[in-house]
Amino acid sequence: MPDDIKAVGSYEQDFFAWGLAQAHALRAARDAIQHTELRDPKLRRALQALDWENLAEEIEGLARRDRRELASHIVTIIEHLVKLQHSVARDPRAGWMETVERARSEVEEILRDSPSLRREAEELIARKGGRAVQLAARALVQHREVTEGVAARLTASYTVDEVIGDWWPDSPPSRAKRTRRRHDGC
Repeated sequence: MPDDIKAVGSYEQDFFAWGLAQAHALRAARDAIQHTELRDPKLRRALQALDWENLAEEIEGLARRDRRELASHIVTIIEHLVKLQHSVARDPRAGWMETVERARSEVEEILRDSPSLRREAEELIARKGGRAVQLAARALVQHREVTEGVAARLTASYTVDEVIGDWWPDSPPSRAKRTRRRHDGC
């Protein structure tokens, strides 16, 4: 099978990996050409006219766009899982769940186009989870769902399966139940 057909297959199977590989190949070709005497003047001019580094960076950027998009959806999912886990409000729950479902659907599409990004999901969850918790905590305080003291102590450590799978957190007990428990224990 010719190499160009393999490249197209790789492009169709994993855009992220293909983009990074193509950027690497462009840089390697640039380096090889600089150390090669090209006899065909048309070919030499054509190859010298290419902006090798910026072409490589642009292709790399296209590949990394999927990673940034994946990270953005992960933040959205974690933010809404935290809200579902810590808010006693009933009205917004359906909307939060719809948002999580939409983001999970987008993640599924990204991973279908770039399956190698699945390996990076755990690192993205660990790295972006704190920001997602901050966003959720701020919203929960703003809507008087939790106090600032509680919000400052919120944490979340979700697994890849919990974030991009079909897992849902348990709802927190209602305020009335919490109050009753507090009084029962006194």
